[in-house]
Amino acid sequence: MPILRRGKEKIYHIDHLPEKMRVTLKTVMDVNLHDIAKYYGLKYLTPRVGEPIFIPYGELNGKFNNYEDAFDKIYEAIEEIKNEGYEEYKQWYPNAVFLDHYRIVFYSTTEYGEGVIYGIGAEPLADLKPSLDINKDDVVVIGMSIRIPNAKYYDVIRNKRDEIIEAYNQIYSEFHAKYDKDKVYVVEVATYYMKKFFDVVDDYFKILNFTNNLKGRTAVIPLFSSPAKRDGKIIDIWREYFKDYFEEGNYYKFEALQAIYNEEFINKILSLAKDNFEEIILVSEKKPRVPDLLKDLKIIKEGENYVMLSR
Repeated sequence: MPILRRGKEKIYHIDHLPEKMRVTLKTVMDVNLHDIAKYYGLKYLTPRVGEPIFIPYGELNGKFNNYEDAFDKIYEAIEEIKNEGYEEYKQWYPNAVFLDHYRIVFYSTTEYGEGVIYGIGAEPLADLKPSLDINKDDVVVIGMSIRIPNAKYYDVIRNKRDEIIEAYNQIYSEFHAKYDKDKVYVVEVATYYMKKFFDVVDDYFKILNFTNNLKGRTAVIPLFSSPAKRDGKIIDIWREYFKDYFEEGNYYKFEALQAIYNEEFINKILSLAKDNFEEIILVSEKKPRVPDLLKDLKIIKEGENYVMLSR
């Protein structure tokens, strides 16, 4: 099938799209919550070649009564071609499970007889099934980035979702007011997109066994590194510990996860786990360092990305 379908107008620049569509695209590009995806053990897939789910701007033209209509148009265009795109992604990520949510990026390609075609790429959110090979009963995973059969899960950021959305809206509104001559950032659009992310995540993980009871035999605790020491509101932690990002205009570097997983917050979790579990397994991208709070526990097993501790 040709990339640019017959009868569709060739549009050369995003600014030539209707205002509602233009603003919607530019806004959602800022707030894909890639760090929160990481917390949930999910990832936006990066293509090895091209953009398998490519939407020319001409497919996004039309009249829109509101921003939600424009957003729906984007997802309708994705829906039409996503399965073909998934097949290509599976060549690179054979174990991926695709979720119906996407990171939107600028992209252009060429087609014989048409020349350069401008549009967007839609990079799918996916579960690559990160797991930890342990065979134990009565396991509680305090976090969401690891999959363990028959475990219970405690989602430590669930009650912070509104704050996460508010924090990203605040800094990107500030960024566009300072650095964007068009000042294109609409809180309504960003909020809709971020809430959709959480809705998709909740629907995907509804089969898991969640708990609010932090007691059991084994606690598995995924850790994320952060220079932040104290706990507090996300926006306040950013302003205190990530001042350089503000001063240099590097707003795209802000991650809510780094603000949430500060030293004080982690120590609260570790203290609860130490008091209420017989074993603690710390997991991170690299082999975790045993915190001072747990130094009196015995190391009974270690791996490339985990340490198992016991009383």
